[in-house]
Amino acid sequence: MKYKVLCLLCCLLGYNPLSAQVDSTAVRIDRSGEFITFVSPYYAVAWAKAFPMMSYLGVEAGARSTRYTDRSLLRPGKGGVLIGNQQDSFGKSGATAFYQAGSISYEQVDFGNGENRNCIIYPQGAHAFAFDITAGNKQMSGEIFRLYTAPDVSPVSVWSKKTDDQPSTQYDTPESFYTPRIVKASFQLPAVLHFPDYGLVKIEANEPTVYLQEHFLPDYDNAGLSLGPFNRGGHTYRKSVHLGSVVLSFHARKPIEKTTIKFTVLEDNYPHLEGVDLSDHKFDGLRRCWQNAFTLNPETMTMGDNIMLSGIGHLALAFRADLLPFTPALDASFSMIDGLRNSIEIALQERIDPHTNRIADFGYECTEITLIALYDYLITTHDWDFIRQYLPEIKRLVKGVLDRDIDHDGIFEAPFHGNRLEDGRTSFNWWDDFAFGHKDAYLNLQAYRALEGMQKVFGKLQEDTNSIEQALKKFRQAFHYTFYNPETGVYAGWVSLDGRMHDYMFTFITSMAINEGLVPQEQGEKMMHIMLAKMKEQGYDGVYGVPGPLLPVAKEDKGTWDEMTRWGRYENGGLCGQAACHFLNALYHVGLRDEADDILFKMLATFEREYTHSGVFPGYVQSVDWRTKGGAPSGYNYLADNYYFLLAAITGHFGVKYPELTDPSRQYGKE
Repeated sequence: MKYKVLCLLCCLLGYNPLSAQVDSTAVRIDRSGEFITFVSPYYAVAWAKAFPMMSYLGVEAGARSTRYTDRSLLRPGKGGVLIGNQQDSFGKSGATAFYQAGSISYEQVDFGNGENRNCIIYPQGAHAFAFDITAGNKQMSGEIFRLYTAPDVSPVSVWSKKTDDQPSTQYDTPESFYTPRIVKASFQLPAVLHFPDYGLVKIEANEPTVYLQEHFLPDYDNAGLSLGPFNRGGHTYRKSVHLGSVVLSFHARKPIEKTTIKFTVLEDNYPHLEGVDLSDHKFDGLRRCWQNAFTLNPETMTMGDNIMLSGIGHLALAFRADLLPFTPALDASFSMIDGLRNSIEIALQERIDPHTNRIADFGYECTEITLIALYDYLITTHDWDFIRQYLPEIKRLVKGVLDRDIDHDGIFEAPFHGNRLEDGRTSFNWWDDFAFGHKDAYLNLQAYRALEGMQKVFGKLQEDTNSIEQALKKFRQAFHYTFYNPETGVYAGWVSLDGRMHDYMFTFITSMAINEGLVPQEQGEKMMHIMLAKMKEQGYDGVYGVPGPLLPVAKEDKGTWDEMTRWGRYENGGLCGQAACHFLNALYHVGLRDEADDILFKMLATFEREYTHSGVFPGYVQSVDWRTKGGAPSGYNYLADNYYFLLAAITGHFGVKYPELTDPSRQYGKE
């Protein structure tokens, strides 16, 4: 179904929430065909004429491209339905729609047992529409309306505080021998829904007794299927959710006669900083995708790589945290900074290994990443009370980092030999398809950044910083000597236990070293020229990003997922925005501004032009978080890390500096 937008009214119309008047100039109403459709620059919503069903919902927060409203966020054949007497309104006869005075009405929707509903739907200007649900001869309670979203289009994150209401159990019984766990939670209204690529939608109800439930409903017909050589529980589970639906349902705690539910498309959420003008169309991709970096897991209320993965001590948590000092909070009772705090706090409370003083979780560098995220949290919130509360745990993590310099040469050793990638887990950092180990440059650069931040924090608190200072001094002296490869002119990825240097010209290693101030300006510029030349030689043009390695990783040093480890795919030369962020910032750092801008604006154009979010687990080499140089998908497990490169527009192109630490006497929330 193709919807044409006739007007381009993009200003936010003034209205009283839940009782606004219709602005006929902002919304076009299409009554042709089988649906009645409201179309504005910000949304398209269609209801079936034959029976009460929201059949279509398209959102375009930026109001720039009709193709985003031309793609429904609802599951085909499910959509949004009224609920009564444990039944839904799908196909209910005798409840056809009629159009009157700019609204759609359904009267006497019969659910049996004498229970019926009336429903009227109406636009409220270019950004919003609402619908009234009214009881017939019996008050409404329990579930009253349900939306099935389409996660294969864009899995939704619900930003709001949880309630104590127990989610309903109607989806808990599996339909196959394989029994994926049902993830569910209850949330306060108003809530802000985020559909990656499409935008933010605020949902309100005028009755305080109405709240929202979220369920991940798997497609059981596709649960337990073989998805590839690593057909493990978590992967099969996410695949079944990807082909299923995220169900959003509205419930009343006590009987009510009527409620109004309102959907408002909010503006894109992106940095608004002094001296940073993002109004030019070349920044459209940034404005659209900035919020995409933040996905919320409803069980733990933490930010992981997607809605299925928690962010507790997660190896990519710092990517979210690095963006937060520049990110406006959502107009919601729970926002991204709350998600970051939860991610850190649960790790500090529950995930510290008493034997190693390190975070025991996915990825060996989670300890360093948690400390980096903690520093970002502090400069964003000034919440020194949080630091004081968990100071003993923070000190333990710092000790866990320092203790990894086992041979006392200034470099921190990982507990993996790094000689080759073997069956079982013999390496574990973000680049987990490679045999990073022993003297792992990636781990070391994260450790250096983490310790620098903690040195500042401990100094402000007048805690002893001597051990950190000594470690940082030794590291600065040892890094270049340990990792520099004169044959390539850049830094190697790791030095294995057998003494070999494993150098595949990893762009992120050299770039991170430059960005951390470990490389003199002249030498850093020379290194970046070397990598730019190799990129050109390998045929990378920057349209889809920057590869991790610039040389094919040898068979013995990479994984065995044949379709994903061939040169040019996934981590082995594929393109993800995580690596691009380091590379772009390093180009800006050494003064190669034109080269950086060329890649940055090519990528931003791509992220505005193409859909960038492909779901939770589309399948092997089907996820667009990774692409080949020609743009073909080559990922599998959707990563919000793909949006990390947007940070380079702020810190690199505009040169915005991170905030400094405040005085510890400053009180959180009292600025």
